[in-house]
Amino acid sequence: MPLRLLCTTDLHGHIWPFDYQRDCETSGRGLARVATNIRAARATALNTLLFDCGDLLQGTALADWAADPAQRCALHPMIAAMNALGYDAAALGNHDLNYGLSHLGRNLNDSGFPVVCCNLVRDLGARITDDTPLVAPWVALDRVMTDDAGQMRALKIGVIGTAPPQSAVWDAAVLRGGVSARDAVAAVRALVPDMRAAGCDLIIALSHAGLGTPHPSDMAEDTSIAIAGIDGVDVVLAGHSHRRLPGPDFATTPGADAATGHIAGKPAAMAGAFGSDLAVLDLMLTPGNDGWRITRSTVTLQPTADTPPDPMLLDATRAAHVATRARMAGIVGKTRTRLHTVLAMAGHAPALALIADAQAAFARTLIGDTPLDALPVVSAVAPFQLGGPNGPQGFIDIPEGPLLRRHMADLSPFPNRLCVLLATGADLRLWLERAVSAYQTLDPGTPDIRLLNPDVPAYACDEIHGVEYRIDLSRPALFDVRTGLSIAPHGAQGRVTMLTCDGRPVRAQDRFAVAANSYRASGGAGYDMIPSDTPRVHSNTTLHDILVDHVRRLATVGTQAPAPFAFEPLGATALIRTAPQASAALHGDPTRRLDWLGLDAEGYGTLRLHV
Repeated sequence: MPLRLLCTTDLHGHIWPFDYQRDCETSGRGLARVATNIRAARATALNTLLFDCGDLLQGTALADWAADPAQRCALHPMIAAMNALGYDAAALGNHDLNYGLSHLGRNLNDSGFPVVCCNLVRDLGARITDDTPLVAPWVALDRVMTDDAGQMRALKIGVIGTAPPQSAVWDAAVLRGGVSARDAVAAVRALVPDMRAAGCDLIIALSHAGLGTPHPSDMAEDTSIAIAGIDGVDVVLAGHSHRRLPGPDFATTPGADAATGHIAGKPAAMAGAFGSDLAVLDLMLTPGNDGWRITRSTVTLQPTADTPPDPMLLDATRAAHVATRARMAGIVGKTRTRLHTVLAMAGHAPALALIADAQAAFARTLIGDTPLDALPVVSAVAPFQLGGPNGPQGFIDIPEGPLLRRHMADLSPFPNRLCVLLATGADLRLWLERAVSAYQTLDPGTPDIRLLNPDVPAYACDEIHGVEYRIDLSRPALFDVRTGLSIAPHGAQGRVTMLTCDGRPVRAQDRFAVAANSYRASGGAGYDMIPSDTPRVHSNTTLHDILVDHVRRLATVGTQAPAPFAFEPLGATALIRTAPQASAALHGDPTRRLDWLGLDAEGYGTLRLHV
């Protein structure tokens, strides 16, 4: 009996092929494009099932509009679109918790498909099977399929979901103790026997996690390979890390066959992000003494870059799309400085300076009458837009003039809260060492080494305003660039050679109030150097709204304040991969020497930085 599984993941509120921050159409994005591929894939298969691996409800201005109580959105446009496409099941993703449990529950009640997660729960029981669920840990889908002889056959498909256990901490400010977590691998291993006992012929794991390793640590974030290794799991559909399987992204990952789309020997897929791809798994099932088993599988990804959007899905969500564009066109202030992240990693990013100022200003009001009140306030920010999934256009570059609401969404795209926490000078130095692990190591005098490690995610590249520091790129990084785990031998020197505040050296015992987004403050992206019990204060307001209010209060923003860091001179040169419109004249800093080298094969601009 043939069975075709279709899967999306990490749609992040992308329905229309449209960039609301830049107010223009875009390719390779949006469920409306994927819908065209879904309909074609269903038309050429006897039996199909459609799944999603989580992160549905957050990620675009449209999703923010739908989450705003003032809009009185009757049905979330993403839920409406997925209902129209007839999804069979979906996993809960960590970003689906960003707006709190009331928002989540309201939208799940409207979904025409089950949403599953077995390791994020309301309360932990004595055993995994005793936990109080947040959503169904697993479901059994009873379907009637057609075999290759034309006979109708009953098939019971078990679907189990997982999400990163860190989700309960990352959004602690809005979840307010309403979510607890278990290790994802342990939870699946404990529940698979129950699924088999319930008569499931086939078990599909919807793993909102990266691939990870065959033997991850307890409570690991990325566990898909380990879940595939559990006896009884037949298929793993993965997500979270915004990568593609099959494909070269996992070519060197132990336990993964990146060419064929298998992990731990089982069919598996990861369909990119934002609607970039549809995963198609063609399985051949053969009956045996213990039920149906997979005897052949083919896994492919169908890119959507050149796929026309489905008109029905556009019509179903047009009102939300129009309302979002109108909201994004509102003026909130103006800037006298070009706000950009084009050269963020070279030490010049006026956009980050604005965000840091807004965080610090709000932090000072937040920590009044607390033990943090008398401490120097410093502000940690990261360039969320640094190429990545959006390619050469994935940089902030706002010209002088009016600041629109869509620009604010560009500057602050996530509904994180502000957290102000206590950190010592030693903590601050480790924080910076984790951040500067994003850079490649440059030997003195070496020409044209790529400045940034290509594996670094932009959201992990913090810079801290309110202190000044220097970076020696000839020294090896102390932390792994992707995981944030320490890789330094005992006694290793760090890259941060000088760290001062108000002109005075920062001592290990000095204390600071660090303003950061709630994800970072909870240890997200490997920033776990701050103990979880350290004094901290959370805002009720999102960082996006804090930024909007800051700009409205000032009316005009923009300064040419110096960057918080500089590089130690090495007599070397490094290559910066940046926006195609980048130039030393428009985006540069007089203290940095830059040469324009032109566009690369992918359309990125290339600049040479003299270090």
